[in-house]
Amino acid sequence: MRINVYLPPIQHLIKTFILGSVILLGTLGTAQANDNKAEDNKTDCDNIGCDLALTPYTLSYAATYNGMDISAERQLKLNGDHYVLTTTAKNLFSRIEEEGAFFLDEKRGIVDQEYQYQRNILGIKKTEKLKYDREAGVANYKTKKKKRQVTLEGGYLNRLSYQVQLQRDLINQVSPLQYQVISRGRLKQYNFEIQGEETLDTPLGKIKALKVKRIREDDERETLFWFAPEWNYLLVQLWQREEGGEDYKIVIQEGSLDKKLLTLPKEKS
Repeated sequence: MRINVYLPPIQHLIKTFILGSVILLGTLGTAQANDNKAEDNKTDCDNIGCDLALTPYTLSYAATYNGMDISAERQLKLNGDHYVLTTTAKNLFSRIEEEGAFFLDEKRGIVDQEYQYQRNILGIKKTEKLKYDREAGVANYKTKKKKRQVTLEGGYLNRLSYQVQLQRDLINQVSPLQYQVISRGRLKQYNFEIQGEETLDTPLGKIKALKVKRIREDDERETLFWFAPEWNYLLVQLWQREEGGEDYKIVIQEGSLDKKLLTLPKEKS
């Protein structure tokens, strides 16, 4: 019976991690930045910094909830002419894997190619797939029991690719942080708000990070993210409070960026 008590919040934590890893810093953008944001998520890449978000990385995270260990990994890699972003999170009873592929168009906007989500909790499996038919202008969502179709518009992203665009926007100080996301076959708007800077104690040392909050309406859950400017605003910590009052966090353990281990500069004596 204790499993039934623990699993729902752990499942939320794993799903929250997968839905929310991103990047950022600084003051929010200008009117010109807003214009760039509105035009189909195109980024002004005259500033090469916008593609720091596409630097390959591998990250490992861990958390403990009620004595149960949770581990997670996140990886961005370049495969030929397209990028693949994967996230895996697991504990003793659960495993969730998510993978998305995309490329950049001539204006360096994100073009999704495919998306897949797999979940196994106590042997109960679920798979979600999102396939794109660009000629027909639709995205087809499918599970074992459901099928849905979304008519594609400029700027629509999925539950992984929006995170890449958010990272690009934060690196380039673009606002507002709002995204049209295809989630489970339905179009939703994801909103984020910068909360300020904090210094975190982590296994890698003290990290200066930017705190960002996901803004939800009619939802008692609260989710906060911390991103490290030192490492292209990679996610270093996530915290969530559930509707029932339980709270937990997941913290970076180790990682690499552009095949170099994540390390902090030594403090001057």
